[in-house]
Amino acid sequence: MKTRIIVWNTLLCFLFSLQLFSQSASIQQLETELRAASGIRRVETLLALSDAYLQTGDYEKAAEFAANATDLAGRIGRSDFKATALNREGKILVITGKRGLFGKDRAAGKFRESVQILRNKPKTDKNLLLDNLEQLRALAARNGRTQEAAELEAQIARVHEIVEVLPPNSGLLPDKPLTRQELQQELSAITDQLIEQNKSIKTTDQQRLNYEKERAVLQAELAAREAEIDQMTENQMKAALLLMQHRNKLDSLEYRTNIDALNVTNAELALRESESKRNFYLAAFIAMLLLAGGATFSFLKARQSARLLGEKNKIIRAEQQRSENLLLNILPALVADELKKQGSTSARYFEDVSVLFADFVGFSQIAEKLTPQQLVSELDTCFKAFDDIIAKYNLEKIKTIGDAYMVAGGLPHGGGSQLRDMIAAAREMQKWLSNWNIERSRQKLPLFEARIGIHTGPVVAGVVGSRKFAFDIWGDTVNIAARIEEAGEGGKINISGEVYAVVKQYFPCTYRGKIPAKNKGEIDMYFVEN
Repeated sequence: MKTRIIVWNTLLCFLFSLQLFSQSASIQQLETELRAASGIRRVETLLALSDAYLQTGDYEKAAEFAANATDLAGRIGRSDFKATALNREGKILVITGKRGLFGKDRAAGKFRESVQILRNKPKTDKNLLLDNLEQLRALAARNGRTQEAAELEAQIARVHEIVEVLPPNSGLLPDKPLTRQELQQELSAITDQLIEQNKSIKTTDQQRLNYEKERAVLQAELAAREAEIDQMTENQMKAALLLMQHRNKLDSLEYRTNIDALNVTNAELALRESESKRNFYLAAFIAMLLLAGGATFSFLKARQSARLLGEKNKIIRAEQQRSENLLLNILPALVADELKKQGSTSARYFEDVSVLFADFVGFSQIAEKLTPQQLVSELDTCFKAFDDIIAKYNLEKIKTIGDAYMVAGGLPHGGGSQLRDMIAAAREMQKWLSNWNIERSRQKLPLFEARIGIHTGPVVAGVVGSRKFAFDIWGDTVNIAARIEEAGEGGKINISGEVYAVVKQYFPCTYRGKIPAKNKGEIDMYFVEN
C-alpha cells in the first residue's frame, strides 16, 4: 500500500513538473512571437501571454500584458479586442483583490467599461457581455449591494432571452444587399418568431414592456431598410455594391499600409536595439580587455619588482652575513652582540681563564734570511694553521703581536679554563710545526720552532676605545703566561704549577723545578711531553 502511494505521488509530481515545463516553453514561444508581432497579431499575443501567466499564478505579469493589450487595441481602433483585454484586467484584479483610491473597486470599473464598448457595437460578443455582467453581479453581491445585483441579474436574463430569439449568426443587418422580396420574407419570419417567442415566455410586465420596445426598434429599422431598398433601383444597388467593394479594398489597402508602417517601425526599433546592444557589448569587451591588460601589466610589474626586491634582499643578507663574520673575527660572539645592541660594551671579570703564548725562537735571524714579503707570507701560513687548530677546540684567539700568538680559554662565557683543550691544542700546534719544518728542511728554508707557555687564573676582558675595536684581556695571569713562554724552549710546551695541578692526570709532564721569572720571582714549571 505504501509503495502504491509513493508511486502515485511520484507520478503526480512528474505530471506537475511536466505541466510547468510545458507552460514555461509556451510562454517563451509567445514572448518570442511578441518581438516580431504588430497590430492585431500583437494584441492577440499580449492577451495569450496574459492568460498564460494567469495560469502559472504570476498575476503581476498577467496584469502587465493585459494592460498593454488594452492600450494597443485602443490605439489601433479595435474596440472588440479592447473589450476583451478590459475583461482580462478585471478578472486579474478580482483574483488579486486590488482596490483603487478611497476603496473604489477597480475590477468593476474594468467590467463596466467593457460592457459599454460591447453595447456600442453593432455586432456584440454576447458571451463576453454575459461574462462581464456575471462578474459585476458577483462583485455587487460580495459587497452587499443587493439592488445592483438584482438589476444585473435582470440584464443577464434579458441578454439570455435575446440570444435565444436572435441567434448570434442571424444578425439584424445583412452582410450583403437584399432584394425587396427577400427583405419582406426576412421581416415576416423575424416578426412571427418574435410573436411566438413572446407568447411562449412568461415574463414580468417590465420585461414584456422591454420586449415591446426592442421589437418596435427592430421593426423601425426593418421598415427604414425596406424604404431605402424601395427607393433604390437595381442599377443603384449594383453601383452601391461596387462602391462598397472599392471602399473595402481601399480600407484593406490602408490597413495593410498601416500594418507595413508598423512593421517597418518595429524593424527599425529592433535594429536600433540590436545596434545599441552591439555597441554596449563592444564597449564592455574593450573595457574588459583594458582591465585584463592593466591587471596583467600590474602583475608582471609586481612580479618583476618582487624578483628585484628578492635579489636585493639576498645581497643585503649576504653583506650582513659578511659583516657579521668580519665582526666575529674581531670580537667574541657575546661581545659582538652586546656591541650591536647597545653600541658599547663593558669589561668583565673572569675567575678561571687559561692563557697561552706562542713565540718563535730566533725570529730575528729568520727575518734576516727572508724578504719582508716572504716573512709575512710564512707567518700567515703558520698563524692560519694555528687558527684552525684553536677553532677546533673552541678556544678564543686574542691577538698576534709580531711573531707572538696569544690564545685564551674559558672566554667569553666563563665556563672554565678549558686547560685540557688548550694543552691538546698546544701539542697539535707543535706537531704541525714539526711536520712543516720537515718540508722546509727539504727546501733548505729557515725552520720555525715555537716556545709555548700556558698559565691559568683570573683576568679582566673587554673592548677599549671607540674605533678599530679590539678584544683584549688583562691581569697578572696574562703577565705570568708571557714569562712562562719566555722561560720555555723551542718545540716544547711549558706550563705553570697551577696548570700542572689540573692536567697531571691527563698528560705526562716533566718537572723543571723553580724557574726565576722576570718581576715574578721563582715559578714551578713543567714540560708537557709531546
